[in-house]
Amino acid sequence: MDTGSPLPEEQSRRKLSYGFLAMGCILLVMAFLVGVGDNPPGIVSILVGFFLLVLGIIYRKGKSGKRKPAQQLLYWAPRALSIVFAVLSSLFALDVFKEGQGFWVTALALLMHLIPTFLVLIVLAVAWRRERIGGVLFIVLAVVYLVWAWNRPVAGAAISLISGLLVLIGALFLLNGYYRAKHGGAS
Repeated sequence: MDTGSPLPEEQSRRKLSYGFLAMGCILLVMAFLVGVGDNPPGIVSILVGFFLLVLGIIYRKGKSGKRKPAQQLLYWAPRALSIVFAVLSSLFALDVFKEGQGFWVTALALLMHLIPTFLVLIVLAVAWRRERIGGVLFIVLAVVYLVWAWNRPVAGAAISLISGLLVLIGALFLLNGYYRAKHGGAS
C-alpha cells in the first residue's frame, strides 16, 4: 500500500485548483491583449481572471475541513471576490501619481482614493466570521455607492459593475451564512 500518494479527494481538489489557476492566467492574458482602459470586456476579463487566480490559490492552500467541494466553493468565492475587488479598486487609486503634485498632496489624495478599499476590507473582516452581517454590509455598500454615483459623471457600466459586484459578494455571504445556519455550522 502506497502511503505517499494523495487521497482521491485531495487529487480532485488539486486538479480543480490548478484549473482555476490556469483559467485565471488565460483570462488575465486575454485582458491585457484586449486592453483594460474604458473597455468593459477587458475589465470583466481582468476581474474574472484575478478572481479565478485568487480562488485557485485559496482553494489549494485553504483547509477544507469537512466541506464538500461545492460547500468549499461557496465558502471561498465571496472571500476571494472581496479580495479581488479590494485589489482592483486600489489599483484605480494609483492615478493620483500622474497629477504631479507634492508629496503631502499626493499622499492625501491617495488616502482619499483608498477609502473604498478600506471599507471593503473592514466589511470583509466582519464577514469572514459573520457571513450574514457581512452580506448585509456589502449590500449596504452597494446602495451607498449607487447613491453617491447617481448624479456624478460616472459611466453606467462602471456603476453597474461596481454595485453589482458588491451585491453579488453580499448575496454569496448571505447564502453561505444561511447554509451554515441550516446545516449546523458545517460549512
